[in-house]
Amino acid sequence: MKNRKADLITRDDLLTGGCALLSVFIREPSFVGQTKDRLSTEEAAKWVENAVRDHFDTWLAADPRSAGAILDFLVLRAEERLRRREEKETQRKTATKKLRLPGKLTDCSSKTREGTELFIVEGDSAGGSAKGARSRETQALLPLKGKILNVLGAASAKLNENSEIRDICEALGVQMGTRFKVDDLRYEKIIIMTDADVDGAHIASLLMTFFFTQMRPLIDKGHLYLACPPLYRLTQGARRMYVADDAEKEEWLAKGLGGKGKIDVQRFKGLGEMDAKDLKDTTMNPATRKLIRVMIDDEAGGETNDLVERLMGKKPELRFQYIQENARFVEELDV
Repeated sequence: MKNRKADLITRDDLLTGGCALLSVFIREPSFVGQTKDRLSTEEAAKWVENAVRDHFDTWLAADPRSAGAILDFLVLRAEERLRRREEKETQRKTATKKLRLPGKLTDCSSKTREGTELFIVEGDSAGGSAKGARSRETQALLPLKGKILNVLGAASAKLNENSEIRDICEALGVQMGTRFKVDDLRYEKIIIMTDADVDGAHIASLLMTFFFTQMRPLIDKGHLYLACPPLYRLTQGARRMYVADDAEKEEWLAKGLGGKGKIDVQRFKGLGEMDAKDLKDTTMNPATRKLIRVMIDDEAGGETNDLVERLMGKKPELRFQYIQENARFVEELDV
């Protein structure tokens, strides 16, 4: 009698629902555990086995049809037991994820991942403006407090203890390293939205390093993006324009905005200085914004690993060497 699923059967599958009546008299019996539901006297086990086993084996061999029906019944019980356990695990994981969403996360209302976006923003002030600018149905916000840990310069224990990294993992619904699964992502797009200055670029670099080293498939599958917020606001009379960098600013200052009077230039210290409408139109509205998709050149995979290690790793001399080799290519320096 062969059944590939017979290995699934456990003692509980066999005994649950089965019954037998035996009359045994034993002096000073011993039982298992506090419930006393199973006899543990070794002599009794031997007596019962000798009296029952051979007769039961003979009956099974003589009636293969009944034996097959019993085996099929036990396999069904085993599969049902495994199905119930899997359902409980799924319910537990779902409940755990719901309970462990970070308190600072402003979640979207969509129940599916398709079309949803998580903006990782720099600080509570930017998060406040972004709340008024977002689409409540599809856009979620996770404000971070300052610069996250540089994962290439930290021990693995520090990664697990870091509150900002923990918040990111819990908001995304995933784990780090080899335990990361793309299918567990709660959002379709992860958008890093930092200020358009040096500090913002540094925070974005730290976040990209984290995703590159701990959640590489997230980048490979096209889920990671960079927002493109403006650095300047130019105003001339009733005309207003946002520009991303100094080159674009100088271009518009030279040709004018089409309004009257002097062009007023305001440099944003942070996204928190922008009102909700302007932040939405320039940075968050899919119809009017610009996004940069973070990608890794497959042909230069080894070079990418080497570059990340040189710029973000533990050895400062490698960074100094890179600066010396590439300083001559810098045309504008923002310090």
